[in-house]
Amino acid sequence: MKNRYLLLIVLALPFFVEITPAGDEKPAIADLIIHNAKVLTADAKFSIAEEIAIKNDRILAIGKKGSLNKHMGSSTHLIDAKGKNVLPGLYDSHTHPTGAATSEFDEEVPYLTSLEDEFAYIRKKTKELPEGEWIVLRFAFPTRFKEARFPTLAELDAAAPKHPVLHNAGPASMVNSMALKVSKVTKDTPNPANGVIVRDPKTGELTGMLRNAGGVLKGIPGGKASAQDRREAVKKLFALYNSFGITSISDRSSSRGAFDLYTDLHKKNELTVRVNVCPNFSPYGTREEIAKRLDNLPGKDGQYGPTGKGGIWIRIGPIKFFLDGGMLNGTAYMRQPWPQGDTYQIYEENYRGLLFTPLEQVKILGEEASRRGWAVTAHTAGEGAMDVLLDGYEFVDRITPIKDLRFCITHANFPSQQNLERCKRLGVCADVQPAWLYKDGDTLNRVLGKERIRWFQPYKSWMKYTTIGGGSDHMIKLHPRKATNPWDPWLGIETAVSRKLESGKVLVPEEALTREEALRLYTINNAFLGREEKDKGTLEVGKLADLIIIDRDYLTCANLGNIRVLTTIVGGRVVFERKE
Repeated sequence: MKNRYLLLIVLALPFFVEITPAGDEKPAIADLIIHNAKVLTADAKFSIAEEIAIKNDRILAIGKKGSLNKHMGSSTHLIDAKGKNVLPGLYDSHTHPTGAATSEFDEEVPYLTSLEDEFAYIRKKTKELPEGEWIVLRFAFPTRFKEARFPTLAELDAAAPKHPVLHNAGPASMVNSMALKVSKVTKDTPNPANGVIVRDPKTGELTGMLRNAGGVLKGIPGGKASAQDRREAVKKLFALYNSFGITSISDRSSSRGAFDLYTDLHKKNELTVRVNVCPNFSPYGTREEIAKRLDNLPGKDGQYGPTGKGGIWIRIGPIKFFLDGGMLNGTAYMRQPWPQGDTYQIYEENYRGLLFTPLEQVKILGEEASRRGWAVTAHTAGEGAMDVLLDGYEFVDRITPIKDLRFCITHANFPSQQNLERCKRLGVCADVQPAWLYKDGDTLNRVLGKERIRWFQPYKSWMKYTTIGGGSDHMIKLHPRKATNPWDPWLGIETAVSRKLESGKVLVPEEALTREEALRLYTINNAFLGREEKDKGTLEVGKLADLIIIDRDYLTCANLGNIRVLTTIVGGRVVFERKE
């Protein structure tokens, strides 16, 4: 009984108060103490302390100035923060590390801001490459061009009459006449499954637009990076992530090969970012086929699943499948038709985008996954697709409750009041991309109009009903701001707080987050999405020592997007230190 009362007293004390050990036991000696700091813990009360002590890979103590002296020994390393902020390490909920890391292995990916930039690049490549060789632009979104539209077939033909050209923008792409010719695609070529080879509605001639039909193209060159090249590129990328304060990521459409790469880095003490691995999974097939693939997914060693499997460095997250197309290329599945126009070359009537996975398949996959302990997330860009996904999740929940599994929605660009309420009832969370608001909000606002854009990434409304986490969807190019998509977390945090677009316009300001909420968006919220909140996401005693020191006061500085990271620590080990 005495021990029980003692436990209650301990739990009632503030987190940073030191508890004197019983008897003659001496306080533990810290490996590292950061002092003279402003420690923003991001805990439930957003408590602020002045010192933090670390032992091994965990936080030993947090307290006021001088309160941690008893943890200091001859071997304790001291870091004087010089009054700077100490924050939890940042967590990006949505990355594609192996692809992004090697995306510039052969050559630097051009940063294009206009169609004229694109045509100049294509003309340059025609002089460098032999006739007949492919010129490929990957993930060049029309929403980010000054002209806010795809190039036309005629424009691509003029830029490269003797080279096949692919302007890829995810599920939608534009090609020139030579690309169609070498691929033997004609107006009589049948549409592939779930895809459309777009034809002029008046003449029936090919327009060059391929919606989820890139598979009809022939001879597109692949990457040349070897396994060792990929390994070194991932290490380089993770070091870049560290330099911006990122200590955890989610690989949001992973493979067993990527998992093995991360595992090898960890075994050799070369991993500097904790990874939540979300296996890519096909939702197609019969119930028996899906069940068999789920049973085989963990592999013979059982390491690759189900959700929650793994340790503090590499952990298995939800399986991911693709429900619809993309918001930035005009293929997201919407409730109302996409407006006709040049932006996405939409000239059909009542075109709502592309739904890749029908509701019945969502139900089967969700049911079979939940029975095996797998959480599920789905690439869901349009509001119509979210309706379908939540219909499926509700069906699954009636058979096998999903709340504890934390089913998720990836992107979740356009919720509605009804769908927010459904998410709360089902315990469904979401990973969102603030950089899309920043980069693409202007074009989407113009195309969709005021009424529809009101529900584009409504962060404040989301947080009233469920947990959302911030991510980048980093895919191509290494530069933190010029990449597809920008992965600088401080840009994401600033956008969530200001809702300011790249143009300077503010879009739906009532959906802005506070600074405290925005920090949680990239820390504890993402830890919750990964079922890791007991280990990371806040600075509290017993949690992993993943933290950063920044160059200004997070709570009062003028522009959060300009924050620079001075030091990044993962598991008590300094993995980045800025050289002034």
